[in-house]
Amino acid sequence: MKKIKIFVLSTLLAMLSTSCNDWLDVNPSDQIKEEYLFETGNGYRTALNGIYRNMTSFSTYGSNLKWGLIDAWGQVYDAKDKAPITNGGQAMKQIEKLDYKHYELTPTTDKMWSDLWNLVANCNELAQQAEKADSTLFYDREKERQMILGEAIGLRAYIQFDLLRIYAPSVAMNPGERTFIPYIDVYPSYLSDRQTVSYCLDKIIRDLKRAQELLFPIDGDMSWVGFRFKEEQNDEKRFLRSRGYRLNYCAVTAALARVYLYAGMQDEAYEQAKKMIELSNYFTALTGKKGEQAINDGDLKMSDDIFFALYSPKDQIEWDRLINHGSDKSDKPDEEYFLGLSKEMAEKLYGDELKKDWRAVAQLEQRGTYYRTLKYYQQPESYANGKINNQIVPMFRMSEIYYIAAEAIYKTNLEEAKGYLTKVKQGRGLTPDLSDVNEANFMDVLVNDARREFIGEGQTFFMYKRTLRPMIGVKEVVANEENTVLPLPDSESSI
Repeated sequence: MKKIKIFVLSTLLAMLSTSCNDWLDVNPSDQIKEEYLFETGNGYRTALNGIYRNMTSFSTYGSNLKWGLIDAWGQVYDAKDKAPITNGGQAMKQIEKLDYKHYELTPTTDKMWSDLWNLVANCNELAQQAEKADSTLFYDREKERQMILGEAIGLRAYIQFDLLRIYAPSVAMNPGERTFIPYIDVYPSYLSDRQTVSYCLDKIIRDLKRAQELLFPIDGDMSWVGFRFKEEQNDEKRFLRSRGYRLNYCAVTAALARVYLYAGMQDEAYEQAKKMIELSNYFTALTGKKGEQAINDGDLKMSDDIFFALYSPKDQIEWDRLINHGSDKSDKPDEEYFLGLSKEMAEKLYGDELKKDWRAVAQLEQRGTYYRTLKYYQQPESYANGKINNQIVPMFRMSEIYYIAAEAIYKTNLEEAKGYLTKVKQGRGLTPDLSDVNEANFMDVLVNDARREFIGEGQTFFMYKRTLRPMIGVKEVVANEENTVLPLPDSESSI
């Protein structure tokens, strides 16, 4: 882009500052010169791992695009009255009010913009290098080369889809031939023209389909599922395992379903969602006593149905401690500040299931007249699920796949759609009765359930924007173009 000139060096900085005991550190060298980076397989691994590491930064998927700005924008919390003024809370207060040019918000959104494009640039550099690389450089030869290429191409599409959803109107808003942001798939890119929403979506779909083709031979046998979030020994084999922390075949397929639904292509969205549903026995949410036990053993994020997450072993729990527990007062909970819902908001969201739904019982904590979010609250690592729970940032769940399939099919097969929604609710400790649900009110029920599911995961706002449904928080906010499109940074106004 005109104002952003980015090199792979930014990727390396993330790697050089991490411990060699971290499973992502495939090259613990203290110094790596950029010109030598792509001369070895280890260099490619370092570049790709650096991208994933930078995706967990506070400015991107570590906060802003998860439990931070995007959730506040989607009116998930009562940020105005309850969020702290530090540790990102002040910016969240401003975006909740839709005050996009406020001086306490623009530094945060400017950094989010530049850091996301930084990631895209590094993906493009890695993809170009992997495209022409000699397969003998890699531990697993051609298979590993294609894996790295597929992930790089898929990641640039994944990230630019989120940029599109933030900085351009949704397809449902009829953006027409107006142009908003570029789609960048070359490195370096010094000047890129803005494109239409449809142009960007076509490019995103193209890249995701290619990534899907490249990654199916890697992940299609599903042999990686059982240890997808487990740490491996520190050697080359480690890089080929722990696939839950990478943009694997299932994650790319899910991303395609998500993009197709956003593009208004219901049949194509349903087709991709069905591919994942056919694999759903690999990612089954625990129910009954097993589910309750998993939660009691520290699995607050209910990870059994998560098939793509980012690895963040320390930052998430530290950020949660600062923003959600920095003002703890055991005797005066109403004087505490945290990310939470007012009692009225929680009661409207959960209704008579407030004491039954595991997403309320386990992931919310009543503090005075508010409910504080607990999804990222540190669990003791002595618990069976504590360590994995603490270090994952959820990126894709099977529950979203069921929502996508249900929304795509409910007008032609209501019973099948209700079956998908029932599946999600059962996996969250409920015994749903959807006999009174019909075509007219189905989306009301689905959106209500998705709002519970997506707290802290950054998808609520995008759901409102895609469906044009009012954003429900302390008050209702109309999901129109004015309220759901972030202006470009002033420094980028000429692109």
